[in-house]
Amino acid sequence: MLQLHIAPDLRSKQVSTPARVTRQSATPFLKVVPRDPRLGCVVLAVCDLSLFLAIAGVVYFGTQVTGGLSRGLLHFFATSLLSFVLTHTLAHSYRCERLARMSLISRGSFILRPALLSGAAVGVAVGLEMLLGRQAMVGGTTLLTIYIPAEFLFLMLLMVSVAVERALFYAILDRLNVSGYLSTNVVVFGAGPIGQRLIRVIRDDYHDSVEIQGIFDDRLKRTPDEVLGHVVQGGIDDLIAAVKDSTSIDKVLIALPMSANDRILSLLTRLRPLPVDVALVPELVDLRVDKQVIRDAHPPFLNISRKPQSELGILMKRGFDAIAAATILVLLTPLLALAILAIKLDSPGPVLFRQPRMGFNNKQFNVLKFRTMYANCSDLEARQQTQRNDSRVTRVGAWLRRTSVDELPQLINVLRGDMSLVGPRPHALGMQVGDRLCDDIVREYAVRHRMKPGITGWAQVRGLRGAVEDPAILEARVHHDIYYIDNWSFLFDLWILLKTVAVLVRPKNAF
Repeated sequence: MLQLHIAPDLRSKQVSTPARVTRQSATPFLKVVPRDPRLGCVVLAVCDLSLFLAIAGVVYFGTQVTGGLSRGLLHFFATSLLSFVLTHTLAHSYRCERLARMSLISRGSFILRPALLSGAAVGVAVGLEMLLGRQAMVGGTTLLTIYIPAEFLFLMLLMVSVAVERALFYAILDRLNVSGYLSTNVVVFGAGPIGQRLIRVIRDDYHDSVEIQGIFDDRLKRTPDEVLGHVVQGGIDDLIAAVKDSTSIDKVLIALPMSANDRILSLLTRLRPLPVDVALVPELVDLRVDKQVIRDAHPPFLNISRKPQSELGILMKRGFDAIAAATILVLLTPLLALAILAIKLDSPGPVLFRQPRMGFNNKQFNVLKFRTMYANCSDLEARQQTQRNDSRVTRVGAWLRRTSVDELPQLINVLRGDMSLVGPRPHALGMQVGDRLCDDIVREYAVRHRMKPGITGWAQVRGLRGAVEDPAILEARVHHDIYYIDNWSFLFDLWILLKTVAVLVRPKNAF
């Protein structure tokens, strides 16, 4: 048996494939990654565990209220929980790759299978308890006789509850599917023959899992004004603007012939900074392939660039940021109050310094810092970077910068959602290195904006903090930022935060 793959002819080194794509397989052949279903899997697992514990609590306290013996039930519940987890894990109950396509989910199996598995798990636990031989006597009655009714009640309640839970979850999924939330929202670049065949395939075979948000093409004179009811909206600039203005677009599909190598490379270079998936459409997109491919949630594409975070990753990072930022602000309230008082007594002017910077998806925001310079020396565009023993810095400001206390107001930016605790450091809009703007020095400078900027980052804990006076330093910082984006994980964030604490103990290049 042979597997057929189609490899693209992209030999140029101008376009780098992110590590998050290449580490999934040796070669990123024709495979599409659908809207990440792991968030649904986590919700299912949490609901199952909560349901198990709630029913166990009801049965346990119910036996006490009715005067039954509750001794030994805790041991049974522990055994049942272990059996429950193992059974569902071995049966792949939470492997939900197809949640993005309702037509692939059987209502009966989705509802009944988990309920039967839950019952089987508890049945195994009952069997183990019986093998243990509860032959002890209490008032002439064996403990086995006393516990069996409670265990049977628990088994029936759990099966019925899991079935009801899955029925409700299925109904919610169906509503989300009808509303289009579960669909992967795509925009297509290329209104030629390949693009037309792609749109026909999506319409005929994947209408329940893929939704086309727009069609674009630079060569409008050679392409039709409309493709199967979709209006061609403009060129690459219009596509980039549409992605930046929308929060719902998941993927950009390039439907061009592989022979247009230079044109594709140019497009990939411009699309690389966008925080969305970018994929190439094979010329044989309408080829009827085997059923294993047809059963997948989405048609096959060649992924070139992936968005740094899944929905689950975004949720985890945002939740941790909000909780940690609020906690730190509360704990450091006395220090913040002392800093505010010292700034007011040291020099006239506002306490906070607001500076416009570039954030996620190239959108501007005002970063907050404690004012460390004299009010009349403020440099909103950072045309002149701060130097060691800079005369513009106040006495209190020098201490604030050296200890990084001046950065603490950015926790408010984190709570607002403009920043994250960890991410590429946001640079001022007019920041220059050697009389040149940053994006003129480093070609992939804008790639840093694929994730929210952070108070600390991989570059900073690797010694690349402070003023940037050498283009080589800027290139190294951007390289570290892109490495962080391509290899992001929640554990990576925690590691950077731990290293940040070590850096703050022995600060370098902070002035």
